[in-house]
Amino acid sequence: MKGRRRWPYLLSRPEQGWSSLVLLLGMLVLLGVSIADSRPLALPDHGSLSATLPVLMLAAGLITYLLARSSLGVVRAHLLGALLAAAVLLLVTGAALLGQSPLPTELGGISERISAVWMRLDADIGLLIAEEITTSTVTVYLVLGALCWTTAQFGAFSVFRYDRGGPAVMAVGTILFLNVGLGSLQAQEDLLPVVPVLAIFATLALLLLMRLQLVQQRFAWARRHISDTQDVGRLFIRTGVGFVLVAVLSASSLTAWATVDAQDVSVEGLEEPLQDAIERLSDLLAFIGVPIDDPMPLPLGAETPLSTSWTPGEGLAFTAQVRGGLYGNYWWGKAEDEYDYQNDRWRTTTVGSPAVVAINGQLQPSDEAWAGGINRVRVTITVGERFARRNLYRPPEAVESDTHALRVRRTPGGGVSDLEYVDVLEAGASVDFESFVRDYTPGNEELTGNILRASATEPYPDWVLEHYLDGADDEGVVGPRTRAMADRISGRPNTTPYDWAVQVQRELRRMDYNTDIGDRCDAFGAFPECLLAIEEGFCQQYATTMVMVMRAMGVPSRFVTGYLQGTQDAGGRWEVPQMALHNWVEVYFPEAGWVRFDPTPGVVLEELGQIPTELQDGEEVNGGPAPAPTPRDAEPPEPIDEPVETLEPIPPLEPDAGPGEGGDTGIFIGLAGIVGLLVAAVSVVLLFRLRRLPEGDDSLAYRGIVSLATRLGYGPHPSQTEYEYASTLSETIPAVRRDLYVVTEAQVQTTYGEHELDAAHRGMLRPSYARIRTALLRLSLRWRR
Repeated sequence: MKGRRRWPYLLSRPEQGWSSLVLLLGMLVLLGVSIADSRPLALPDHGSLSATLPVLMLAAGLITYLLARSSLGVVRAHLLGALLAAAVLLLVTGAALLGQSPLPTELGGISERISAVWMRLDADIGLLIAEEITTSTVTVYLVLGALCWTTAQFGAFSVFRYDRGGPAVMAVGTILFLNVGLGSLQAQEDLLPVVPVLAIFATLALLLLMRLQLVQQRFAWARRHISDTQDVGRLFIRTGVGFVLVAVLSASSLTAWATVDAQDVSVEGLEEPLQDAIERLSDLLAFIGVPIDDPMPLPLGAETPLSTSWTPGEGLAFTAQVRGGLYGNYWWGKAEDEYDYQNDRWRTTTVGSPAVVAINGQLQPSDEAWAGGINRVRVTITVGERFARRNLYRPPEAVESDTHALRVRRTPGGGVSDLEYVDVLEAGASVDFESFVRDYTPGNEELTGNILRASATEPYPDWVLEHYLDGADDEGVVGPRTRAMADRISGRPNTTPYDWAVQVQRELRRMDYNTDIGDRCDAFGAFPECLLAIEEGFCQQYATTMVMVMRAMGVPSRFVTGYLQGTQDAGGRWEVPQMALHNWVEVYFPEAGWVRFDPTPGVVLEELGQIPTELQDGEEVNGGPAPAPTPRDAEPPEPIDEPVETLEPIPPLEPDAGPGEGGDTGIFIGLAGIVGLLVAAVSVVLLFRLRRLPEGDDSLAYRGIVSLATRLGYGPHPSQTEYEYASTLSETIPAVRRDLYVVTEAQVQTTYGEHELDAAHRGMLRPSYARIRTALLRLSLRWRR
């Protein structure tokens, strides 16, 4: 085609068909979804960056499709694609850091975003050089984004410039297999199922290969003068699609049958994955600025993600009328046992399938896993905001619902993990139920310090030791600061796990409350190490730290999510705002069960009904230890004067440190220079390598020219002879017309004449080959004509 290719051509139907584009985009989006599912990349209050990976793959596929069909040379097209990738990744990442929409509205916003990303990368490099562990979201996202874009660009050029589907399938399939296959070894329930993902990919890949094979077959049919190629092509497609679907479905069914354990499959089992998909879609839409009106209320789920900032919600979660008194209890949601510090989240181990408890049915929690007490109360809750419309937040331990059927999940030992309404409640709906609660009010005699001290003489049940000491021996979770605090407190004489829990609670409550600690925890790994270093945070960090300190001392503990009490109006009704959402700790005591402790400081929390647990000593229990030396109503003890090894916290990153400041930036520029020199050296070596004539068979010169020309988009037509192709290629690079015929004649004589070249012809072959290769490489840097 003469002249440069304009937009009408780029938007026209490709030779490979629109179906090839759709199939390739499907493969790329599937890869993006897979990586996003296994890499939770969340920046505080800015949604999830991982949710943008599928959209990034879709955009990369479309943009590089246009580049592949353009008249740009290969090198220029790839360079332009790389520049577009860098621009998109920087804009999206900078928008997340600054809390803005991904599309900038003014030029000043672009430089602001680039500066924000540069500051974050400069800080990460500084931590890396200082040999501090860093798992920055920004760095990981940029690496994954670059990998995704590169894969999309390689696949688009393979298909739409070179008519080769194999390289595209291999590139996408390799990354998908490594991500999905290796991720499945972790046996995490929140990951995408392996068999369906690979089945979908296999279907898309086989259909793409079949579609590109049809393009090659049509050339062959044309050479054989088959006139009805359209009818033959449709038959080829129908037969191929049927074969692909039958093969993939059969292989997937056999694989699933052989690998999946026998279990009850029900519609309810699909509800949680569906809600998880809805939640991720909502995060993505919110990130790109699309408003979400009254989304479906989500269940608490099997995990609680942790963050470094928290914005208190607005509105009323629910109101409650309690007959019999709340006894100082919080509104309990769920408890979790497994701390995944690498992905910053708590997970719940559940036993068996969720069970539905009908109206007026008994929940019957196990006495061993009991979190309640002897006080029976009746509660009427009227739900408000969406979070309280899916799960029953209640004082522990709920035993019966009078108005709504509940779905209950159980923890090891027979306790209740969480209670979910079978039918999602509308705003303003009410539910009546009964609960047994402990008495946490000052001066109660139901549960005393001496009772809990005496429990230290009893053994822990096996299920408690198996699940609620998780991470105690993991140095990644229990670092030097956490271990030092545990050893110091548990080493005090004449103390028991109850005294340890009270002391940990007191020491943590002396720290500061801060709902935004930014990226100051990036260098510490687990949250307990970060909190004990910077000594400020909010409930997620404090509860996590206390759980892991208690576990480091050998005391089973768990992480609880729910709401503080709220406030009471003149009529005695409790009003629980969304800002009362809270996390606290429960410690297990043999024969007494789970007891609440709340280590988070803060005046606002006290206004919402926060009550730290320090029970009165009460009467001595026979066989139990003596009362603790410090009664509940005494002043907090002074810090221990014993020498304790302390670790200096790593200073936080300076927010105003920009490009060009500090020694880390200089080192970074030096490293960039070294990398640039290495790239230049490799390029020179490759240039000489590409110009060198292959040794041995003289026909390799022609085949080398054809191979390079094909990769650059100037390959021969299947029906062309060697001389016809040389004539066609000489119109594109006329400066080496004579050299092309020298190489072509060598090919014909060697292949068809079956004799070796004479010395004169062979002497001409080497320089001709080098000049043609050089001309082709230069051709890749200019517009195609």
